[in-house]
Amino acid sequence: MKKLLIAASLFVSFGAAAQTSNGHASRYVFSPSGFGIEKDSAYLNVVGPLVDFQYGVSDHFSIGIGTPLFLGVYGTASYHTQIAEKLHVKAGMLAGVPIIGNGIFSLPFAVATYGTPENQFSIGGGYMSFNSSDLGINVREPAVNIAGFHQMGRLGFVYEAWYLPETRAAILSPNFRIYTHNSRRYWNFGFASFANRIAEYGILGYDLNWDGIVDTQDPNLGGNTIYTEEPVSYAGWTRFVAPTLTFAMYL
Repeated sequence: MKKLLIAASLFVSFGAAAQTSNGHASRYVFSPSGFGIEKDSAYLNVVGPLVDFQYGVSDHFSIGIGTPLFLGVYGTASYHTQIAEKLHVKAGMLAGVPIIGNGIFSLPFAVATYGTPENQFSIGGGYMSFNSSDLGINVREPAVNIAGFHQMGRLGFVYEAWYLPETRAAILSPNFRIYTHNSRRYWNFGFASFANRIAEYGILGYDLNWDGIVDTQDPNLGGNTIYTEEPVSYAGWTRFVAPTLTFAMYL
């Protein structure tokens, strides 16, 4: 569960990519699309307790700064371009440090988007890393992502899903989007479902004197059960669901 919560925090950080003036097309719920922010555009994103500021240095390059869950501070840089009529790509890096303790977290990422700002679908991926000896955290693993947006007048439907193959964790978040103030702002509201695959471990035997060594294979003799260190199978999922509310605006 600790890794799942860390992953969720980093996913929120991953979402700190700026928007475009064309339908806020570069953002889903937390994750970015292949669209990007224009030159000299300034943007403020509020995703729950995350506050993020982005600035377009050029029509293809943007930088930003923010804080994920007030647990750290990070900087971002991303490059986006159009490679076909309806195909946009973006690549970038997020890197930061926790406020308490030492360590560093980073997330290089890339995403490809097919469609228009009003109707689009994206596939992306990244490699999460969070190391802190003070906090006892050492996370290194890839993440894959699919997302989409479909506009319906001043309303829209936005969704995304994440999967971490090593941790066997998944996040699914469908949301509705409402535009306000001549589409200079929007609100996303919906929910996020976090799931983690349950592992089953085989029994090596029983420790009769609590020294960590198997003394018997007979369960009738009691003792502390000792399991295999690696899972032998996976059975079901643990889940929890939380509401989502995000906000973005031009400055």
